[in-house]
Amino acid sequence: MSASADGAGLFPISLQGVGLRRGANWVLRDLDLRIERGGITALAGPNGSGKTSLLRLIHGLEQPTSGQLRFAGQAPPLDGMAYAAQAMVFAHTPMLRGTVADNLRLALTGRAKDSHLIEAALVRAGLQSRAGQSAASLSSGQRQRLALARAWMMQPALLLLDEPCSHLDQQASADILREVQELAAQGMTVLLSTHRPEEIALAQRVLRLDHGQLQTHCAFHPPTPQRFGARLQGDIACSPDSACNSPV
Repeated sequence: MSASADGAGLFPISLQGVGLRRGANWVLRDLDLRIERGGITALAGPNGSGKTSLLRLIHGLEQPTSGQLRFAGQAPPLDGMAYAAQAMVFAHTPMLRGTVADNLRLALTGRAKDSHLIEAALVRAGLQSRAGQSAASLSSGQRQRLALARAWMMQPALLLLDEPCSHLDQQASADILREVQELAAQGMTVLLSTHRPEEIALAQRVLRLDHGQLQTHCAFHPPTPQRFGARLQGDIACSPDSACNSPV
């Protein structure tokens, strides 16, 4: 199956009665959720609410303790490997010890090497002049732009972002959020975890998570194009399972 950003046959993502337990503690409980193709969905909630755990489940890095999760009609891979048609950028994405270009080549593992694609990713990240520099020497904002460019190279149908601006200053955050809007406008489906109002404001759909459970009340915050870029279109309606759905 292709990992194209087109991804029409891969959606919806569905969770039915999904729970995740670690030891005696339930991190996530009784999640019923459906995510359609297109646009940006914000997964909002305070620290410790289970946002990262839910993204890891959706990505296939963990198995649900209970319930059923499906992406492209398939259960999470049993070997703990991520779904091939997804990419995930963490709050602190690990870098290889090699150069900036070496880190981008990681996205081409198992595929034909394409120097033009690497060059295009360097341009997207604004790191053309740093291709041969150690990735470890980059600033936090530069590392996060590199991680996002690496994800872009994979052309995933679903891009998962785990609080990508949580440790960045205002300018670096604005750069990342502009890029996220652009990727969504190009057809990538984005699921973004955050507790920041300015990031929630980018979303067409908002999910609220607290103490491992989706809340019954769902609030929508309209996009703010004047701050981060072009307006994202769509009429908004809240469903009973706490997802705000926008037709795309």
